[in-house]
Amino acid sequence: MTVAAIGAAGAIVAGGTIPTMAATTSGVRYQAVQYASAPWGSSVCNATVLSAALSAGHPAYVSAMVTNATTEACTGWLQNSVNGGPWANVSPKQSVPGGRSLTLSNAPWYKTANYYAGPGTRIRACLQVSALGETPQCSGPVSLAASTATPASDGTSVYYGQRQQSVSIITGSGDNQCNAWLNSSTKSKASTTDVSMTLQGLAVTPACTGWLESSTDNGKTWEQATPTYSLNILSGLEYAFPPAVADGTGHLVRACVKGNAAKKCSAAW
Repeated sequence: MTVAAIGAAGAIVAGGTIPTMAATTSGVRYQAVQYASAPWGSSVCNATVLSAALSAGHPAYVSAMVTNATTEACTGWLQNSVNGGPWANVSPKQSVPGGRSLTLSNAPWYKTANYYAGPGTRIRACLQVSALGETPQCSGPVSLAASTATPASDGTSVYYGQRQQSVSIITGSGDNQCNAWLNSSTKSKASTTDVSMTLQGLAVTPACTGWLESSTDNGKTWEQATPTYSLNILSGLEYAFPPAVADGTGHLVRACVKGNAAKKCSAAW
């Protein structure tokens, strides 16, 4: 069986211009289905295995989000096993830097491309903290139901968490959280910086939505810069990854999130 990968994230808007986006809702969603962790001191490097089967068409593909809150570099990648065969590396190994004063809310991270995990194929995520020099730590395996749907092309390079905004989803069953993180491609702002958003929901029903907004007049006016992404899951963690937009000189970008009340937006960056 040929293992299919869906490649890296779409291109950033050329020339640094951010277009106004219609508020269309994306059908791309991921469910956290397995985890791996590599501890280092009091901190940890995490890999969250993400199933694309929640997305439109239920694609039989998985990816992983690797987040490093340690002081050392951490490398993450995916492996597959086809028809019960041995495990083999299927994605490139990507190193995520450490060394900052970090929590899992502002740590550097990246998302792999999507890889086939339909019948006959199992996928798992593996991690290794460079300074440990030990056997890699791997998640449990994931295999999904058959589907002919194609997943999103939303793998990323390394990004750095910069801002966070949360909203509460108030329902009869309790108070659940929807979080939006604004992430940058550089540690500090530069003319070449672009930003993305990670939208995360924990048992968010009814839905929560998130999107990026941009400003070219120092925050006086704002325009929607990405489609709206929607999460809606009865239990567990769900994610969405709107595309990155330019945020260089003269730009401000903020992450906005809405539950069943008024929208809230992060501080601009």
